[in-house]
Amino acid sequence: MSNTSGGKLPASVYRRRRITVAVVALVLVGLIIWGVVAIAGLLSPDPQDPAAPASTAQSSAPTQSAESEEDAGKKCKADEVKVTASTDAKSYPAGKKPVLILTVENTSKRECDMNVGTSMQEFLISSGADRVFSTVDCLQNGEDVPLTFAAGQKENARFTWNRDRSAPGCKAVGVQPRPGTYKFTAAIGEFESEPVSFTLE
Repeated sequence: MSNTSGGKLPASVYRRRRITVAVVALVLVGLIIWGVVAIAGLLSPDPQDPAAPASTAQSSAPTQSAESEEDAGKKCKADEVKVTASTDAKSYPAGKKPVLILTVENTSKRECDMNVGTSMQEFLISSGADRVFSTVDCLQNGEDVPLTFAAGQKENARFTWNRDRSAPGCKAVGVQPRPGTYKFTAAIGEFESEPVSFTLE
């Protein structure tokens, strides 16, 4: 006889249904896992597969390196640059402020790049072993000024010295320079001039 709509089904029917549900669940889990693996494979290609595309970082590294080498090749080298120190007078009477002049020249036969900004400049005054003054002591907000120098090109910067002392870290200095002979040395980055002498009366 057939079961009525309110009767219980045989135990074998319940077992078959549970088996079917379990199989479907396993299939779904398998599909999800495969999808994750597939996505991971797209994001991280097998390094052993020669056909696999290189990652962005790997492919861009040689370009960055090449650009860095190219930029380095454009920079002015030590034997291509001459820095000269000079003053607008040889002797300064009391109250007269010396004007210090830094001149930089590309002495090579090619154009090259150099940072000539205030961040790289130094006007240094000394007297024997006494370091009297330097523009780097109290420098604030120094600027970078990249410049391409043509072969033989010269540029200069001027600084008016107030005839006062300075100290590293911009520390206060009470003693002021006395009359006598002083030396001015100009520098721009790693390039430095020979010192030039001047007199304070």
